[in-house]
Amino acid sequence: MTTVSSRDPEIEQRSSVARSFLFVPGDRPDRVGKALGSGADAIIIDLEDAVRPEVRPYARSVIRELGEQPGVPSQPLIFARVNPFGSTDFAEDVEAAIDGRVDGIVMPKFVPGQAATEMDAALSAIESSRAGSDRMPVIGLVESAAGLLGLSAPTGFPSRVKRLAFGAADFYADLRISYHPSGIHTDLAMAALVVASAAQGLPAPLDSPHFSIGDDVGLEAAVGRARDRGFGGGLCIHPNQIALVNAGFAASEDERAWAVKVLAAWDDPSSAGAIRVGDELIDEAMARRARQIIVQVESLRVLGEKDVT
Repeated sequence: MTTVSSRDPEIEQRSSVARSFLFVPGDRPDRVGKALGSGADAIIIDLEDAVRPEVRPYARSVIRELGEQPGVPSQPLIFARVNPFGSTDFAEDVEAAIDGRVDGIVMPKFVPGQAATEMDAALSAIESSRAGSDRMPVIGLVESAAGLLGLSAPTGFPSRVKRLAFGAADFYADLRISYHPSGIHTDLAMAALVVASAAQGLPAPLDSPHFSIGDDVGLEAAVGRARDRGFGGGLCIHPNQIALVNAGFAASEDERAWAVKVLAAWDDPSSAGAIRVGDELIDEAMARRARQIIVQVESLRVLGEKDVT
């Protein structure tokens, strides 16, 4: 396992293009072992919702033991979901994550603005107290009304925040209404995460889990909907969801072919201004989107996508 560093370009690149993030309870080391071979791009060892308070010390010991094991280059990225900033478990969770040399932490109840600045300072203080620790990258899990409204905070996000994710179940509970996988509140939240990620120069955000484990049809539809809205990956709660999530958030063969064709015509020295490719008028904005697709395809090679062409 690679020691976390915000200066490690490979870890940051892998984190930015990872599509499937599989949650696994921190108090179940057997499941952690299985998750490492699940095919997920990343796993999230949970110290929060999936672990009862009385067994969190044991779950922290499971994470710490990871730091004593030799890393495997092809294994997924490993994150720890700590308890929220301000909770009694926060500092001990972060210390365990540092000792376990995980690749980053998932911060629940993430609220941009002043709260995020204070969280960043608290993390820096903990890191300073642990000899040899590096700056820990963070995925901000937005799952409250305050978190959603804070996405437009003029102060932006701390530089350690590398990606955003949507926690729909907690978001709806915070709104005091029943959870809906789609609808006006979901649409609003998802659009805000995509816009905020683009404005802050972050990779495309991660969608909320699909909570019906055996519902492949519903999962596929949810992934397609999230991808169309600008999301780049999803949180998973069962290994059976990984293949559909990975496939759904990868560029399709049609998209790859379109991007190659557009860029071949656009980069032709004889081209000038807007050009016609087939029945489509191509300008700089369309060429920029084609470049983004090619970059995504090439970037997935760092996740071991041997079939990417």
